[in-house]
Amino acid sequence: MGQFDQLPGETREQFVRRFSQRPGVVADGVTLVDLYNRIRMLEARVDELEERNAES
Repeated sequence: MGQFDQLPGETREQFVRRFSQRPGVVADGVTLVDLYNRIRMLEARVDELEERNAES
């Protein structure tokens, strides 16, 4: 297994986050990490709104 291979059981997101600081390893790594962060924030917001709806 090479130095920059995705590990068994590792998600693509985990792989990108692991190598985001290594230039040339992950294309647009910082942008991808930013997108993953935004997705997590949106998912948390959706969960919050769904919980509020369930309580109503």
